[in-house]
Amino acid sequence: MTADKNILRKHHRAAQSAMKQGQLREAHQHCLAILKLDQTHADAWFLCAVIAAHNGQVKKAVDILGKAISLDPQRTEYRAELGKQLIALQQSQEALQVAREAIALSPSELPTLNTLGTVLSHAGEHQEAVHCFQTAADILQTRADGESRPNAKWQADLYFNLATSLNFAGRPTEAEQYYERAISLQPHYFKAHSALSQLRPQSADNNHLQRLQALKKDVSGPQERLHVGHAIAKEQEDLGQYSASLASLQWAKAAQAKAVDYRIQDDYLLFDTLQNLFDKPLFNRGIEGCSNPEPIFIVGMPRTGTTLVEQILASHSEVFAAGELQNLPLQVKRMTETPSADVLDKDTLERSLRLDMTQLGENYIASTRPRTGHTTHFIDKLPLNFMYLGLIRLALPQAKFICLRRDPMDTCLSNYRQLFAVNYKYYHYNYDLLDCGRYYQRYARLMQHWGEVMPGAIHELHYEQLVADPESVSRELLEFCKLTWETQCLDFHRREASVATPSAAQVRQPIYKSSIHRWQRYGDTMQPLHDLLSAAGCYPSP
Repeated sequence: MTADKNILRKHHRAAQSAMKQGQLREAHQHCLAILKLDQTHADAWFLCAVIAAHNGQVKKAVDILGKAISLDPQRTEYRAELGKQLIALQQSQEALQVAREAIALSPSELPTLNTLGTVLSHAGEHQEAVHCFQTAADILQTRADGESRPNAKWQADLYFNLATSLNFAGRPTEAEQYYERAISLQPHYFKAHSALSQLRPQSADNNHLQRLQALKKDVSGPQERLHVGHAIAKEQEDLGQYSASLASLQWAKAAQAKAVDYRIQDDYLLFDTLQNLFDKPLFNRGIEGCSNPEPIFIVGMPRTGTTLVEQILASHSEVFAAGELQNLPLQVKRMTETPSADVLDKDTLERSLRLDMTQLGENYIASTRPRTGHTTHFIDKLPLNFMYLGLIRLALPQAKFICLRRDPMDTCLSNYRQLFAVNYKYYHYNYDLLDCGRYYQRYARLMQHWGEVMPGAIHELHYEQLVADPESVSRELLEFCKLTWETQCLDFHRREASVATPSAAQVRQPIYKSSIHRWQRYGDTMQPLHDLLSAAGCYPSP
């Protein structure tokens, strides 16, 4: 049907204006009016997709975006939005492909470049993300004063995104500059303040403590308090103010702990379910599964040296570090089709044993492509995979398992000191130091269980032994993985690959011993945790 172009333009302008003002219902009505007259109007479809995504209809948005792209393949913002929604659906490999297709079209629009950088970052490609963010920042900085510019908040977000990817890509000095630029535009950008404090050790003559302390009066919610308090605690620790640092952490976490209402009994239920379901008779029946030998799973409590071991292994010519992949948990959740919003719960674990294990293993491998498959082995370093070890053993019997162990007190303190993603419920135990200890007890008991039901399957590596004798421990590690010795594995800190974990700064340095027995610097304040762990048998009796 041929429509009056003036009518179409009028509706299109009205739809765009309504979108900018957040009037989505009105924008949708204008888009429907356009499509009633012209089904080939690509931008009407695109706006409908954005509206659907905003309303939580992400799968519908993906379908509509496919329609818009088919009508106008050269519009890079369509592909950028598709990548964004695929990330929301946890389809990172598909999102990566779409983002690269968009980049091949040489986008120059600031919002498109920022979105593409975000997609690439979520897909683990931080070097490529830096290129997108940096291109947008360069365009922004070369614009004349009279030219149109995004508002200050948008600019600050761009600089924050660029700084974060620069840090992951091993360029912390540049990252510091862009975090400061974001803060100069938005002084209350609390997330940027906390990220900035983590970039380097702070010193007496070069720190942000005065600025951070002044921010405390401006926080208006639990998450802002988390960011400011953690930043203060980190810088106080750097300056040797250990009691003050612990007090700052307690202040930081109190409001969020109340908001999430964490109950450790919920985690106890998961641990109990795992030990009851995955018993010795289950593994004595014989294991078939997918025979692919590529995956090396590095597991353990967070902050125990998993990133260090990843970098040692990834320095080997036959190993690729794929990062902390969510692929295995997501495949289990999708295949079990459990109704809860939680990735891991009792129902999902119970249904998981009814799955076709060969299919689960094959689906997992396929989901990691095309990032994997170009080396003999790849590393999946999601710490929480320690809960899935039994299931992985059934689905991928040729996979290698490496578990990091660290001094219990240092493990609990490091978890308590870490600012994890606030929406990831499986780390909510870290809002209370003693809950960290209680969680550690059950974790240690579960790892003992895996060793009993799957003897010889897990290579336990102790962080303290690795620090004391890096070469011997690394040689044993490679031997377990059936890899020949390569001397560059001891030069892991020279690798130029991205590291997207809280340990990004540390693993760019040679192995150091300063983190061993860190807890002792905090003095008597740590005694209740030590008593709890000792009573649970985590330390030998005197």
